[in-house]
Amino acid sequence: MGRHGAMASAADDPEPAKPVARANHDRADSQRHVLAPFHHDVNEDRYRALAGLTIRGVDPRYLVPALESAKRLWCRLGDFAPSTDRISAAHLARYLAFEAERVGTFDYRTALRRANVDRHLMDIATRKTNRSMRTIRWILYDAGRLVHPREYPEARTLPAPRTKRIDAAAPQDIRDWYTLAPTLPQWLRRRLALLLDLCYGAGARPPDFKVLRGTSITSETIDGLHIAIVRLQNTAGGTRLVPITDPDISRRLLALAQSKGSDYLLPAAKGEVERNATNRIGEQLRARGHGNINAAALRNRWILDLADRVPAALLLQLADVVDVQVLADQRTQLPTYGIHRAIALMAEG
Repeated sequence: MGRHGAMASAADDPEPAKPVARANHDRADSQRHVLAPFHHDVNEDRYRALAGLTIRGVDPRYLVPALESAKRLWCRLGDFAPSTDRISAAHLARYLAFEAERVGTFDYRTALRRANVDRHLMDIATRKTNRSMRTIRWILYDAGRLVHPREYPEARTLPAPRTKRIDAAAPQDIRDWYTLAPTLPQWLRRRLALLLDLCYGAGARPPDFKVLRGTSITSETIDGLHIAIVRLQNTAGGTRLVPITDPDISRRLLALAQSKGSDYLLPAAKGEVERNATNRIGEQLRARGHGNINAAALRNRWILDLADRVPAALLLQLADVVDVQVLADQRTQLPTYGIHRAIALMAEG
Protein backbone atom coordinates (compact mmCIF):
# COMPACT_ATOMS: atom_id res chain seq x y z
CA MET A 1 0.00 0.00 0.00
CA GLY A 2 1.49 3.37 -0.96
CA ARG A 3 1.78 6.33 1.31
CA HIS A 4 -1.25 8.48 1.67
CA GLY A 5 -1.46 12.11 0.67
CA ALA A 6 -1.43 15.04 3.05
CA MET A 7 -4.26 14.09 5.35
CA ALA A 8 -3.75 15.81 8.67
CA SER A 9 -6.40 18.05 10.10
CA ALA A 10 -5.25 21.11 12.01
CA ALA A 11 -7.87 20.75 14.70
CA ASP A 12 -9.63 18.06 16.63
CA ASP A 13 -12.98 16.76 15.41
CA PRO A 14 -16.17 18.59 16.42
CA GLU A 15 -18.70 17.09 18.78
CA PRO A 16 -19.29 13.36 18.22
CA ALA A 17 -22.41 11.85 16.70
CA LYS A 18 -25.20 10.40 18.77
CA PRO A 19 -24.47 7.00 20.32
CA VAL A 20 -25.74 3.78 18.88
CA ALA A 21 -28.55 2.28 20.95
CA ARG A 22 -27.66 -0.85 22.89
CA ALA A 23 -29.84 -3.56 24.36
CA ASN A 24 -27.63 -4.96 27.10
CA HIS A 25 -27.17 -3.20 30.39
CA ASP A 26 -23.78 -4.32 31.65
CA ARG A 27 -21.11 -1.82 32.58
CA ALA A 28 -19.79 -1.24 29.06
CA ASP A 29 -23.20 -0.87 27.47
CA SER A 30 -24.40 1.52 30.13
CA GLN A 31 -21.86 4.07 28.96
CA ARG A 32 -22.31 6.31 25.96
CA HIS A 33 -20.72 5.21 22.69
CA VAL A 34 -18.77 8.10 21.17
CA LEU A 35 -18.70 7.68 17.39
CA ALA A 36 -16.67 9.71 14.95
CA PRO A 37 -18.85 12.53 13.56
CA PHE A 38 -19.92 12.68 9.93
CA HIS A 39 -17.47 15.46 9.15
CA HIS A 40 -18.18 17.91 6.32
CA ASP A 41 -15.22 16.63 4.29
CA VAL A 42 -16.28 12.97 4.28
CA ASN A 43 -16.23 11.72 0.68
CA GLU A 44 -19.83 10.54 0.43
CA ASP A 45 -19.34 8.44 -2.70
CA ARG A 46 -16.58 6.43 -1.03
CA TYR A 47 -18.60 6.25 2.18
CA ARG A 48 -21.60 4.78 0.36
CA ALA A 49 -19.33 2.30 -1.42
CA LEU A 50 -18.37 0.89 1.99
CA ALA A 51 -21.96 -0.10 2.79
CA GLY A 52 -22.03 -3.72 3.84
CA LEU A 53 -18.46 -3.71 5.14
CA THR A 54 -18.06 -6.05 8.10
CA ILE A 55 -15.33 -7.61 10.22
CA ARG A 56 -15.08 -10.78 12.26
CA GLY A 57 -13.66 -11.70 15.62
CA VAL A 58 -14.68 -8.59 17.55
CA ASP A 59 -17.09 -8.01 20.42
CA PRO A 60 -20.54 -7.64 18.80
CA ARG A 61 -21.37 -4.77 21.16
CA TYR A 62 -18.78 -2.62 19.41
CA LEU A 63 -19.14 -3.89 15.85
CA VAL A 64 -21.56 -1.22 14.58
CA PRO A 65 -19.91 1.85 16.16
CA ALA A 66 -16.47 0.61 15.10
CA LEU A 67 -17.49 0.11 11.47
CA GLU A 68 -19.39 3.38 11.29
CA SER A 69 -16.58 5.40 12.88
CA ALA A 70 -13.96 3.75 10.68
CA LYS A 71 -15.89 4.55 7.50
CA ARG A 72 -16.45 8.17 8.54
CA LEU A 73 -12.79 8.66 9.39
CA TRP A 74 -11.27 6.79 6.47
CA CYS A 75 -13.42 8.57 3.89
CA ARG A 76 -11.88 11.86 4.96
CA LEU A 77 -8.45 10.64 3.93
CA GLY A 78 -6.84 10.69 0.50
CA ASP A 79 -8.50 9.39 -2.62
CA PHE A 80 -7.96 5.65 -2.86
CA ALA A 81 -9.23 2.73 -4.90
CA PRO A 82 -12.36 0.99 -3.54
CA SER A 83 -10.35 -2.11 -2.64
CA THR A 84 -7.91 -0.01 -0.61
CA ASP A 85 -10.80 1.72 1.13
CA ARG A 86 -12.34 -1.59 2.20
CA ILE A 87 -9.08 -3.06 3.48
CA SER A 88 -8.09 0.11 5.32
CA ALA A 89 -11.50 0.79 6.86
CA ALA A 90 -11.64 -2.83 8.05
CA HIS A 91 -8.21 -2.54 9.73
CA LEU A 92 -9.29 0.69 11.40
CA ALA A 93 -12.65 -0.72 12.53
CA ARG A 94 -10.99 -3.82 13.95
CA TYR A 95 -8.62 -1.71 16.00
CA LEU A 96 -11.42 0.54 17.31
CA ALA A 97 -13.45 -2.50 18.36
CA PHE A 98 -10.47 -4.18 20.05
CA GLU A 99 -9.66 -1.00 21.96
CA ALA A 100 -13.29 -0.59 23.06
CA GLU A 101 -13.31 -4.16 24.34
CA ARG A 102 -10.06 -3.53 26.21
CA VAL A 103 -11.35 -0.47 28.09
CA GLY A 104 -15.03 -1.42 28.29
CA THR A 105 -16.56 1.43 26.30
CA PHE A 106 -16.42 2.83 22.76
CA ASP A 107 -14.81 6.24 22.30
CA TYR A 108 -13.02 6.79 18.99
CA ARG A 109 -11.15 9.82 20.36
CA THR A 110 -9.58 7.92 23.24
CA ALA A 111 -8.83 4.92 21.04
CA LEU A 112 -6.87 7.08 18.60
CA ARG A 113 -4.58 8.58 21.20
CA ARG A 114 -1.11 7.75 19.98
CA ALA A 115 -0.16 5.91 23.18
CA ASN A 116 -3.10 3.53 22.70
CA VAL A 117 -2.33 3.03 19.01
CA ASP A 118 1.33 2.32 19.72
CA ARG A 119 0.45 -0.18 22.43
CA HIS A 120 -1.81 -2.03 20.01
CA LEU A 121 0.93 -2.10 17.37
CA MET A 122 3.33 -3.62 19.89
CA ASP A 123 0.74 -6.22 20.88
CA ILE A 124 0.24 -7.46 17.31
CA ALA A 125 3.83 -7.10 16.10
CA THR A 126 4.76 -10.74 16.73
CA ARG A 127 1.78 -11.98 14.70
CA LYS A 128 2.24 -9.78 11.62
CA THR A 129 4.79 -9.49 8.84
CA ASN A 130 6.84 -6.32 8.58
CA ARG A 131 4.87 -5.30 5.51
CA SER A 132 1.53 -5.79 7.28
CA MET A 133 2.77 -3.82 10.28
CA ARG A 134 3.78 -0.91 8.08
CA THR A 135 0.36 -0.92 6.42
CA ILE A 136 -1.56 -1.03 9.70
CA ARG A 137 0.64 1.63 11.24
CA TRP A 138 0.05 3.97 8.27
CA ILE A 139 -3.70 3.45 8.52
CA LEU A 140 -3.94 4.04 12.27
CA TYR A 141 -1.53 6.97 12.25
CA ASP A 142 -3.39 8.66 9.41
CA ALA A 143 -6.70 8.25 11.24
CA GLY A 144 -5.15 9.35 14.52
CA ARG A 145 -3.68 12.43 12.87
CA LEU A 146 -7.21 13.58 11.99
CA VAL A 147 -8.26 13.54 15.64
CA HIS A 148 -5.06 14.33 17.55
CA PRO A 149 -2.76 16.00 14.99
CA ARG A 150 -0.21 17.15 17.56
CA GLU A 151 0.42 13.62 18.83
CA TYR A 152 1.53 12.14 15.52
CA PRO A 153 4.50 12.87 13.28
CA GLU A 154 3.79 14.52 9.96
CA ALA A 155 3.02 12.10 7.17
CA ARG A 156 6.13 11.33 5.15
CA THR A 157 4.97 11.40 1.59
CA LEU A 158 6.33 11.92 -1.86
CA PRO A 159 5.50 15.38 -3.18
CA ALA A 160 1.86 15.35 -4.18
CA PRO A 161 1.21 15.89 -7.88
CA ARG A 162 0.10 19.38 -8.69
CA THR A 163 -3.64 19.69 -8.88
CA LYS A 164 -4.99 20.79 -12.20
CA ARG A 165 -4.66 24.52 -12.61
CA ILE A 166 -7.99 26.32 -12.86
CA ASP A 167 -7.76 29.76 -14.43
CA ALA A 168 -9.57 32.57 -12.66
CA ALA A 169 -12.83 33.58 -14.29
CA ALA A 170 -12.47 36.63 -16.51
CA PRO A 171 -14.11 39.78 -15.10
CA GLN A 172 -16.15 40.20 -18.29
CA ASP A 173 -17.44 36.62 -18.01
CA ILE A 174 -18.62 37.33 -14.48
CA ARG A 175 -20.40 40.47 -15.64
CA ASP A 176 -22.03 38.44 -18.41
CA TRP A 177 -23.29 35.84 -15.91
CA TYR A 178 -24.81 38.54 -13.74
CA THR A 179 -26.45 40.04 -16.83
CA LEU A 180 -27.83 36.64 -17.83
CA ALA A 181 -29.30 35.80 -14.43
CA PRO A 182 -32.47 37.99 -14.65
CA THR A 183 -33.44 36.33 -17.97
CA LEU A 184 -33.55 32.82 -16.49
CA PRO A 185 -36.45 31.00 -14.82
CA GLN A 186 -36.81 32.20 -11.24
CA TRP A 187 -35.51 29.01 -9.61
CA LEU A 188 -32.37 28.96 -11.79
CA ARG A 189 -31.88 32.72 -11.52
CA ARG A 190 -31.73 32.45 -7.74
CA ARG A 191 -29.24 29.57 -7.81
CA LEU A 192 -26.96 31.26 -10.33
CA ALA A 193 -27.00 34.51 -8.34
CA LEU A 194 -26.17 32.59 -5.16
CA LEU A 195 -23.29 30.78 -6.86
CA LEU A 196 -21.87 34.08 -8.13
CA ASP A 197 -22.38 35.98 -4.88
CA LEU A 198 -20.81 33.33 -2.66
CA CYS A 199 -17.94 32.08 -4.87
CA TYR A 200 -16.99 35.40 -6.47
CA GLY A 201 -18.14 37.54 -3.54
CA ALA A 202 -16.94 35.46 -0.57
CA GLY A 203 -14.54 32.85 -1.95
CA ALA A 204 -16.82 29.93 -1.07
CA ARG A 205 -15.89 26.43 -2.23
CA PRO A 206 -18.44 23.99 -3.74
CA PRO A 207 -18.62 21.85 -0.53
CA ASP A 208 -19.64 24.96 1.43
CA PHE A 209 -23.03 24.98 -0.29
CA LYS A 210 -23.89 21.69 1.40
CA VAL A 211 -23.88 23.30 4.85
CA LEU A 212 -24.59 27.00 4.33
CA ARG A 213 -27.84 28.25 5.88
CA GLY A 214 -29.42 31.64 6.29
CA THR A 215 -27.92 31.79 9.76
CA SER A 216 -24.44 31.46 8.21
CA ILE A 217 -24.77 35.07 7.06
CA THR A 218 -24.70 37.89 9.61
CA SER A 219 -23.84 41.57 9.37
CA GLU A 220 -21.65 44.30 10.81
CA THR A 221 -22.39 48.02 10.58
CA ILE A 222 -19.39 50.15 9.59
CA ASP A 223 -19.85 53.90 9.06
CA GLY A 224 -23.58 53.36 8.74
CA LEU A 225 -23.25 50.63 6.10
CA HIS A 226 -24.51 47.09 6.68
CA ILE A 227 -21.81 44.64 5.57
CA ALA A 228 -22.67 40.96 5.15
CA ILE A 229 -20.40 38.49 6.95
CA VAL A 230 -20.34 34.89 5.69
CA ARG A 231 -19.17 32.10 8.00
CA LEU A 232 -17.39 29.41 5.97
CA GLN A 233 -15.83 26.14 7.08
CA ASN A 234 -12.06 25.73 6.95
CA THR A 235 -10.70 22.60 5.33
CA ALA A 236 -8.70 21.72 8.45
CA GLY A 237 -11.59 22.32 10.84
CA GLY A 238 -13.12 25.39 12.42
CA THR A 239 -14.64 28.33 10.59
CA ARG A 240 -13.68 31.73 9.26
CA LEU A 241 -15.63 34.97 8.80
CA VAL A 242 -15.48 36.61 5.37
CA PRO A 243 -16.80 40.18 4.99
CA ILE A 244 -18.55 41.12 1.74
CA THR A 245 -17.47 44.61 0.77
CA ASP A 246 -19.29 44.73 -2.57
CA PRO A 247 -22.49 46.62 -1.62
CA ASP A 248 -24.76 44.87 -4.13
CA ILE A 249 -23.60 41.37 -3.21
CA SER A 250 -23.77 42.25 0.48
CA ARG A 251 -27.33 43.53 0.14
CA ARG A 252 -28.51 40.44 -1.74
CA LEU A 253 -26.94 38.03 0.74
CA LEU A 254 -28.41 39.82 3.75
CA ALA A 255 -31.86 39.76 2.15
CA LEU A 256 -31.46 36.07 1.37
CA ALA A 257 -30.32 35.30 4.92
CA GLN A 258 -33.37 37.03 6.34
CA SER A 259 -35.73 35.08 4.08
CA LYS A 260 -34.05 31.70 4.69
CA GLY A 261 -33.53 31.86 8.44
CA SER A 262 -32.21 28.49 9.58
CA ASP A 263 -32.98 26.81 6.23
CA TYR A 264 -30.28 25.83 3.73
CA LEU A 265 -29.47 28.46 1.13
CA LEU A 266 -29.89 25.91 -1.68
CA PRO A 267 -32.91 23.61 -1.92
CA ALA A 268 -32.54 20.49 0.22
CA ALA A 269 -34.01 17.09 -0.67
CA LYS A 270 -34.56 14.64 2.19
CA GLY A 271 -33.08 17.08 4.65
CA GLU A 272 -29.75 17.74 2.94
CA VAL A 273 -28.30 19.65 0.01
CA GLU A 274 -27.00 17.56 -2.86
CA ARG A 275 -23.22 17.09 -2.75
CA ASN A 276 -22.76 18.26 -6.36
CA ALA A 277 -25.26 21.10 -6.17
CA THR A 278 -22.98 23.62 -7.84
CA ASN A 279 -22.35 21.23 -10.74
CA ARG A 280 -26.10 20.91 -11.24
CA ILE A 281 -26.37 24.66 -11.74
CA GLY A 282 -23.79 24.45 -14.52
CA GLU A 283 -25.61 21.52 -16.09
CA GLN A 284 -28.90 23.44 -16.15
CA LEU A 285 -27.20 26.42 -17.78
CA ARG A 286 -25.53 24.28 -20.44
CA ALA A 287 -28.84 22.55 -21.14
CA ARG A 288 -30.22 25.99 -22.03
CA GLY A 289 -27.36 26.68 -24.43
CA HIS A 290 -25.24 28.83 -22.14
CA GLY A 291 -21.52 28.42 -21.48
CA ASN A 292 -19.84 26.62 -18.61
CA ILE A 293 -19.60 28.22 -15.18
CA ASN A 294 -16.96 26.98 -12.77
CA ALA A 295 -17.22 27.62 -9.02
CA ALA A 296 -13.46 27.21 -8.52
CA ALA A 297 -12.74 29.73 -11.29
CA LEU A 298 -15.05 32.24 -9.59
CA ARG A 299 -13.28 31.68 -6.27
CA ASN A 300 -9.88 32.10 -7.94
CA ARG A 301 -10.97 35.45 -9.38
CA TRP A 302 -12.00 36.50 -5.86
CA ILE A 303 -8.55 35.47 -4.56
CA LEU A 304 -6.73 37.39 -7.32
CA ASP A 305 -8.78 40.52 -6.70
CA LEU A 306 -8.29 40.20 -2.95
CA ALA A 307 -4.51 39.85 -3.32
CA ASP A 308 -4.30 43.40 -4.68
CA ARG A 309 -6.16 44.88 -1.71
CA VAL A 310 -5.21 43.12 1.53
CA PRO A 311 -2.02 41.94 3.29
CA ALA A 312 -0.83 38.42 2.53
CA ALA A 313 -1.61 37.24 6.07
CA LEU A 314 -5.23 38.35 5.72
CA LEU A 315 -5.47 36.76 2.27
CA LEU A 316 -4.39 33.39 3.69
CA GLN A 317 -6.90 33.77 6.53
CA LEU A 318 -9.89 34.76 4.40
CA ALA A 319 -9.19 32.33 1.56
CA ASP A 320 -8.29 29.39 3.85
CA VAL A 321 -5.20 28.48 1.84
CA VAL A 322 -1.74 27.42 3.02
CA ASP A 323 0.15 28.79 0.02
CA VAL A 324 -0.29 31.30 -2.78
CA GLN A 325 0.07 28.91 -5.71
CA VAL A 326 -3.06 30.29 -7.36
CA LEU A 327 -1.32 33.68 -7.44
CA ALA A 328 1.90 32.25 -8.83
CA ASP A 329 -0.04 30.39 -11.52
CA GLN A 330 -1.61 33.64 -12.73
CA ARG A 331 1.08 36.17 -11.92
CA THR A 332 0.47 38.06 -15.16
CA GLN A 333 -2.99 39.03 -13.89
CA LEU A 334 -1.54 40.72 -10.81
CA PRO A 335 -0.16 44.27 -10.76
CA THR A 336 3.55 45.02 -10.80
CA TYR A 337 4.60 47.77 -8.40
CA GLY A 338 7.20 50.41 -9.13
CA ILE A 339 9.87 51.13 -6.54
CA HIS A 340 8.20 54.31 -5.24
CA ARG A 341 4.86 52.56 -4.81
CA ALA A 342 6.60 49.65 -3.08
CA ILE A 343 8.33 52.04 -0.66
CA ALA A 344 5.05 53.84 0.05
CA LEU A 345 3.21 50.60 0.77
CA MET A 346 5.99 49.29 2.99
CA ALA A 347 6.15 52.59 4.87
CA GLU A 348 2.40 52.43 5.52
CA GLY A 349 2.96 49.12 7.31
